[in-house]
Amino acid sequence: MTRVGTAAAYLLVLVLTVELAVWGAFLTPARPFGLASPVAGAIAVVGNLVLGMAGARVLGRRLGAVLPGALWLIIALALASKRSEELVVLGNLRGLAYLAGGSVAAACAVGLTGAQRRPAGATPEGQASR
Repeated sequence: MTRVGTAAAYLLVLVLTVELAVWGAFLTPARPFGLASPVAGAIAVVGNLVLGMAGARVLGRRLGAVLPGALWLIIALALASKRSEELVVLGNLRGLAYLAGGSVAAACAVGLTGAQRRPAGATPEGQASR
């Protein structure tokens, strides 16, 4: 993959991370059919694991998993703060599960990608570059 292709792929991972954080934050207070639904926490856990692993695979190093997790956490905490008049992520069990689950999943993605490092000079496909 060329440098431009790698940059475009990683930019896609970061854009999906922003969408995941905002979408999950707005789903935390959701009550479909009058029932509390843990869908935001599940989205945060699965999404952060997948995007962290994808980021590490695209960049070929652990930093690729760190940046999506950190970006997700910054956005999620910004939406959970009471700076503006509108609070998106509430301080109830579902909101805390969303924040904690997503943070732990992002940390797990970083830890799981430690064994997936490729050797210096190797391309993502595993062939040595010239």
